[in-house]
Amino acid sequence: MREIAAEAGVTTGTLQHHFSTKEEMLLFALEHHCRRCADRLRARSGEGTPSPRQMLSAIVTELLPLDEERTAETSVVMAFVSRAMTDPGFAEHYRAQRKILLDLLSEQFERAATPHPSVAATILLQVIDGMRMDCLLLGPDAVRIDAVLDRLLTPAPSSNPPSSTGTPHEKR
Repeated sequence: MREIAAEAGVTTGTLQHHFSTKEEMLLFALEHHCRRCADRLRARSGEGTPSPRQMLSAIVTELLPLDEERTAETSVVMAFVSRAMTDPGFAEHYRAQRKILLDLLSEQFERAATPHPSVAATILLQVIDGMRMDCLLLGPDAVRIDAVLDRLLTPAPSSNPPSSTGTPHEKR
């Protein structure tokens, strides 16, 4: 907490007055990030009635580290995910946040009449995780938001739904 206090330009005591543990502080930072992201999405959707594709693009854009603010938010998310791998309480928060995002994405895929909207939402959320790493390590030009959305919004030639059961290797 000393490092965080120093970075924030406050004393450790001031920080501890607001947060008794590092975990409490990380959860606060994550909730703050989620609120800011939701506020930005609401502002975008308030500019008329965006199409499902426009909303999906806005959601993806908000979740990627494409500017200084979202890069800082991505750092919080990565710290949170790292902690969730070993802390059941954080893992539960992760599942709850993920469900909110999946529901939001599924709603847009339903509006776009995409077959199997929940599967498309799951795929997009998994792709976003990879895109975040590429943005951080390779730069924003490494991601192709439009290409991903084109692929997910274009109906597949097969009418068989993708499998949502079985082992992860069978879900390919």
